[in-house]
Amino acid sequence: IYHFMNKDIYLHNITKKYGTPLYVYDANKIESQYKLIKQSFSYIENLKINYACKANTNISILKFLKKLGSGLDTVSIQEIEIGLKAGFKPKEIIYTPNSVSLSEIKKAIKAGVRINIDNLSLLEQIGNDNPNYPIGIRINPHILGGGNKKISVGHIDSKFGISYYQLPHIKKIKKRIK
Repeated sequence: IYHFMNKDIYLHNITKKYGTPLYVYDANKIESQYKLIKQSFSYIENLKINYACKANTNISILKFLKKLGSGLDTVSIQEIEIGLKAGFKPKEIIYTPNSVSLSEIKKAIKAGVRINIDNLSLLEQIGNDNPNYPIGIRINPHILGGGNKKISVGHIDSKFGISYYQLPHIKKIKKRIK
């Protein structure tokens, strides 16, 4: 994979030089889209945009997004490792896994990244083992956003998030851990 950051390079010349298939990224377009998102939410104080690493784990793209000021949203230890290699600081990486083992969560804690949990059992285990480590909780609000159950992640049957009906259990876990 080659990365070209100059719009003036003709694709024909690139393919002659490097062959096909190849990936060509337009850094100017990436930057303009990033700035558009940032400007669209400029009314939010201390806004931090986090790029979803699962969309593209190309380290050159990640380094470029880091340079623009982006944080990183990850779902696996491998994505955390790529983010760290790309130069993101642990505090700039959010880890929101789904259906992972406690050992993977412990690796994320050791890496020092920000963690969101969507499982009561893991929440309790992490709290018992690392009571001072800050953990975010992914809540499932039981709302069908967008009208399509297949792509909505907040509806009642979604595998993502702890049901808001379980908030009393979260409070009990928090109380026990203190």
